[in-house]
Amino acid sequence: MRKGRVLIVENSTIALQFMKRYLKGEHVTLAAAATAEEALNTVRKSPPDLVYLAFALPGMDGADCCRALKTDPLLSGVPVVMIANATEEEIELCRAAGCDAVITRPVDRKEFLETGRALLASTMHHEERFPCRATVACTVEGATFYGTIEDVSLNGMFIGTTFEAAVGGILSMKFLLPWSGAALIEATARVAWLNNDRQRPKIRLPEGFGVIFLDMDGYAEEQVKDYLEFIRIRLSS
Repeated sequence: MRKGRVLIVENSTIALQFMKRYLKGEHVTLAAAATAEEALNTVRKSPPDLVYLAFALPGMDGADCCRALKTDPLLSGVPVVMIANATEEEIELCRAAGCDAVITRPVDRKEFLETGRALLASTMHHEERFPCRATVACTVEGATFYGTIEDVSLNGMFIGTTFEAAVGGILSMKFLLPWSGAALIEATARVAWLNNDRQRPKIRLPEGFGVIFLDMDGYAEEQVKDYLEFIRIRLSS
């Protein structure tokens, strides 16, 4: 599974080091820029999956940088989390620039990670996904429950369930994909987004949540690839 690409745009060396430390355990590769101009050049050469963008930067400020990204048809889909001082004026300037989320200083580790995870998941889920109907056994912090696999991709799946999971939660899974070559797959995954009564971004899907695979051995990954190819051929015939 490919790692998410994250760009941090921050002029403060200390703040940058803290953010890198926060992201150390995440399944991402990191790049950094100290100015808006450097950030724009980096994104134009190789668009990342997520940008953490400080408002206060030398030269062009973060709001203008964000606006430049969001008005570029080729780059407007890159999620931007702006980091601002906790003043109404700065927060409003960030929102007016079109960012996807704003977090305030001092940066809270939990908010920093949860905001980024949700946006990163939405970016990386624009991949080919196929319908699936199978049972999955999940264990979260010692609690085991069963759900239904509603769709699957190489990097994750959607699980239909009434179990109340939290974004960022880690779960262990066991499941069989519904085809003749199936073998039991065991994997760990992170809850990336929720689909429930409080937030329902995917109306066509039942209550549940989407996950991103974290730990899957080569044999299990081949199983998923083979299943996706099987469904792709079946749907095209």
